[in-house]
Amino acid sequence: MKKRIFLLIFFGPVFFPTLNGQVNNNQVNHTSDSLEAFAFNVMVNYISTDTQNIKLAEAEKNSIPHQGEEHILVTPIPTYPGSSTDMANRFSYDNFLPTVYHKEPTHGSPFLLFLYVPGLVVNNSYKIISQPENLYNYDKVTGNLLLKRNNESPIAVNRDQVNSFCLKIDKGGLIFSRVPSINTNEFFQVIYKGPKFSTYKLYKNKFVNANQKTNGYLSEGKDYDEYEDIITYYLVDEKKSESVIFELTRKSIKKVFGAASPVTDQYIKDHKNEDITESFAAHLTNELNK
Repeated sequence: MKKRIFLLIFFGPVFFPTLNGQVNNNQVNHTSDSLEAFAFNVMVNYISTDTQNIKLAEAEKNSIPHQGEEHILVTPIPTYPGSSTDMANRFSYDNFLPTVYHKEPTHGSPFLLFLYVPGLVVNNSYKIISQPENLYNYDKVTGNLLLKRNNESPIAVNRDQVNSFCLKIDKGGLIFSRVPSINTNEFFQVIYKGPKFSTYKLYKNKFVNANQKTNGYLSEGKDYDEYEDIITYYLVDEKKSESVIFELTRKSIKKVFGAASPVTDQYIKDHKNEDITESFAAHLTNELNK
């Protein structure tokens, strides 16, 4: 089944539960291509339906509660030229300042969403698991799909059993899939999926400790810990099963997409006043598939 799908997705491992709530896909021919296409279309329809009421903008997006912390500073730096530390402690203005600083709450999160949301999961046999009591999130640090039911603690789904999944948010959603031409061990967010070319997004995340330094007068660095996102974009040639990394810059888009198709230059000229965003890359990928 070759169908152009245009997606602007802005709208301790355990085994996955049994397939009690799966969508019937017996009506399609049982080839891997047709089953995969059918499952993908089911996910597209699922996230496109305005049936949920999850307003991401109405809640704090940092899902991890943190309290401010106090850290003891090192011995005050002498401020009286030529004096000893003892003299500095006696006469420095540092004696009149508290030797603590307030550490800000952690910025960012290892989780893609600030809450657990409904979704669908496609296993390696292209069976579609649809269970209303299941809520999901995505861990950007480990690359795991997380599952939460009722008031139970979240668990990491056995990633070896998952082919793709989608997360439903408000009036849209996100679809993640394995992409063998890039890396079989990762889940990639689908930006655009087409018969000739597709674009994907890979999330990575790392924890960065606060690194603020101060002498009591001047400070430098960050006074907060941070979960820092690392985003990588890929253009995939579906016919050749090859992938190329690109960045959301005009220079990178022109180089990577231009090497894939001659229509790139004209598209960039026709849209020279537009910002280079995921939407721009998706629309350009659509042109490459015509």
